[in-house]
Amino acid sequence: MDSRVQDGAEASLEGCPKAEELEKQRPVAQWTVAEAGAWLAARSGAGELVELANEHDVSGRVLLRLTEGTLRRMGVTPRSRRRELLRELLQLRLQQELEELLSIVGQ
Repeated sequence: MDSRVQDGAEASLEGCPKAEELEKQRPVAQWTVAEAGAWLAARSGAGELVELANEHDVSGRVLLRLTEGTLRRMGVTPRSRRRELLRELLQLRLQQELEELLSIVGQ
């Protein structure tokens, strides 16, 4: 793997808010690659996932659209790990939808 990507994976997390703070700050679709990496870092196998996210330029918008096939092509293995990540992504999507609906109702 390109050392620039590895160094970027490590450097990109410096100064980034924690995953929980990110989820409350702004919509996931607006996250940068570094912020999506910070969210992934909070999941199991963080190092590899962060490297893959940087290598494939996974921003928040891309993160919300990941599928099992996409994760497989990116090199996320085994299948159980892809499934676990997809469950977490579904929770993230649902949380975003709920926040959007609440903001509409609150207006």
